[in-house]
Amino acid sequence: MLKSPRLAQVAAIAALACASAAAHAANWYPLKVEAGQSGQATVVDYSPLAKASKPWSICVSVPHMKDPFFLATNYGMVEEAKRLGVRMQTMDAGGYAGLNTQISQIENCVAGGADAVVMVGIARDGMNNLLEQLKAKNIPVVDAINGVSSKDTGARVLTSPRDEGLRAGQYLAKKHPKGSKPVKVAWLPGPAGAGFVTAFTSGFEEGIKDSAVVIAETKHGDVGKEVQARLAEDILQTHKDLDYIVGTAVMAEAVVPLLKARKLQDKVKLVSVYMTPGVYQHVKAGNIEAAGATPIALTGRIMLDTAVRLLEKKVQYADVNTIGHTYTRDSIGKLDIQTVLAPASYRPVFKLGD
Repeated sequence: MLKSPRLAQVAAIAALACASAAAHAANWYPLKVEAGQSGQATVVDYSPLAKASKPWSICVSVPHMKDPFFLATNYGMVEEAKRLGVRMQTMDAGGYAGLNTQISQIENCVAGGADAVVMVGIARDGMNNLLEQLKAKNIPVVDAINGVSSKDTGARVLTSPRDEGLRAGQYLAKKHPKGSKPVKVAWLPGPAGAGFVTAFTSGFEEGIKDSAVVIAETKHGDVGKEVQARLAEDILQTHKDLDYIVGTAVMAEAVVPLLKARKLQDKVKLVSVYMTPGVYQHVKAGNIEAAGATPIALTGRIMLDTAVRLLEKKVQYADVNTIGHTYTRDSIGKLDIQTVLAPASYRPVFKLGD
């Protein structure tokens, strides 16, 4: 039942994505980013190197390649590797339960002759021994997207899940300030214990602090449409006076038809903390009230460029955070979708170069 809308969504953005792809290869920069550690960051214009001095070999490790977020990351890194003239191998650990797989994949890639590593860490505290070993071998590591606690990385390029949760909370807090009528929210951030889920929640709770927004219930579960729809069903049965359901993009997509079937689409609103092709179309149609979007494809480019800068001792910013925004039906037209999603026809590339 979900296949036809999905195909329609993909087709709807295909022309837009493909039309702007070539332009972005040439002029994606300068990009405004936050540079510096949290609390002391300043907004700067980021521009990459013109070309790498040699065809470096770079290993890229991601938790999985199951969703548009990491597909866009892969797309950005592949395009930047081509532009810079370097080789790249991408490894998929199979999911957030694959910490040991991620560690062994990185070890094997480095043993195979990699010059540097770009790592989206599965666990904030689980990579320390590996990173200590890589530093001892003079293999520079870019700590990417999720962030790890180790100090043995060479640079960090992050798209903080905490900031994504924070923006969603701030959106609601601005709409429902302290002193106004209280609104009840169900919070569905994903699987319990996952690092990005903890970060989503920390940011969201800070965002709604001192507002009229109240979390009526939090439910955790796998980021799959069936699971998320079931959780939402339970919540709707329990809370008859709910105003919002907020959480992952998978949740938001899954709950749109559920609300329509129950004739609740005008009563219960949806907010997604990040963007997918489906969420993009639903925001445009008014089925999802708001969604956050981070330029993840461009973040992938910066991650790859930073790895080359580490190798060539040309690092300009050791800490980079790309900047996201929250979009509604009124503002979604301002979003350059090519900065957030890979083209509709794109398939992940796991090896680039010899």
